Amino acid sequence: MDEIDQLLTMIENRTRRKILKTLMTAPSYPLQLSKELGISQQAVMKNLALMERNGLVSSYRESSSMGPERIVYVPNREFTLVVDMHGSMFSTKVLTYKGTGNVHEEIDDAMERIAEIDRGLARLEEEKRKLEKMREKLVSDVLDSLPKDMETHERKAIEEKISNTTERAESPEEEKITMEV
Repeated sequence: MDEIDQLLTMIENRTRRKILKTLMTAPSYPLQLSKELGISQQAVMKNLALMERNGLVSSYRESSSMGPERIVYVPNREFTLVVDMHGSMFSTKVLTYKGTGNVHEEIDDAMERIAEIDRGLARLEEEKRKLEKMREKLVSDVLDSLPKDMETHERKAIEEKISNTTERAESPEEEKITMEV
């Protein structure tokens, strides 16, 4: 499982998100989290153990004036998940913070890279539009150049051939499969 899948698996659970949100404000122990969040202590401990195994939280022992030592949990890492989905593009990225203290710089770098990708996609879309216009003109010119007195069945055969060329160009994967078989 890659990093993004692991993180999404951890934060997909509402209870874990509540626990993480609370731990981001201050370290806490299971009984305290249970009371504060209105979740059973068993559920809190189960989720904390899972998050600790996956590196989202860590724990340490702390003495208590009211009884035995207690285990206190704290967030173990900081990250931002970026999901970019628009047009025909889908990308995901995990931005992690390694103590540089400059989270905004990392986000700015990611946003700049995303803007570069968007500009590249816009150039490709413009090139695609130009090629489609050239293609339409060429098909039109070929059909217009056919003799007016050409037999109907011949004309239809040529139009079908051009149409089949169009279909092959629009679905190169199908052509590849046909060639491999």
